[in-house]
Amino acid sequence: MSYNFLDKIYKSNSYSTSKELYQKWAPSYDDELTENKYVTPLRCAQILSYYIKNKNIKILDIGCGTGLSGFALKKIGFKSIDGLDLSEEMLKIAEQKKIYQSLFNLDLNNPTDFNHNYDAIIAAGVISPTHANPDTILSSYSILKEKGLMIFSINDHALNDSLFFSSINKTIQYSNFILLDQIYGDHIKELNIKSSIFVLQKSN
Repeated sequence: MSYNFLDKIYKSNSYSTSKELYQKWAPSYDDELTENKYVTPLRCAQILSYYIKNKNIKILDIGCGTGLSGFALKKIGFKSIDGLDLSEEMLKIAEQKKIYQSLFNLDLNNPTDFNHNYDAIIAAGVISPTHANPDTILSSYSILKEKGLMIFSINDHALNDSLFFSSINKTIQYSNFILLDQIYGDHIKELNIKSSIFVLQKSN
């Protein structure tokens, strides 16, 4: 199986380098991840469907990329989905798929002046040492409606980074989120990488 950009992303050691790689990766992103059986977006969508039966809720897909998570959400039956990503090239591809009602080109780590409210937020394969940092969890709280859900994944690379994973746990512990669930399972099957999916609920 081919994983040219996947290999580069996991070896990347800086946020800026990752941004450049994603810009270059955009044209082949879907093919490479599909070939390598990237299943976290579908897992996140299925978990959201388990917790929320109403398919008309308003969802924000953080780090939406080319729209793989949006596609999974739509496949499950969710209808109102917005996307947010730092990469303009990724968003161009996502826009062509006609999945999202609105797309936002914003820094995942600093989504300031983002005056929207959602019933649920999905961040599949986004929060990691060289991508979106734990502050993304706190930023998400302010744009969730009362009792809203945030569902995000942490892959094996981030789980094995003790400082980063400790930071995630502390962020959850000292936030006003309630941890409803943490589910470990497949992430990218062909690379034998797994991930934990966290389910948080806004407490008030």
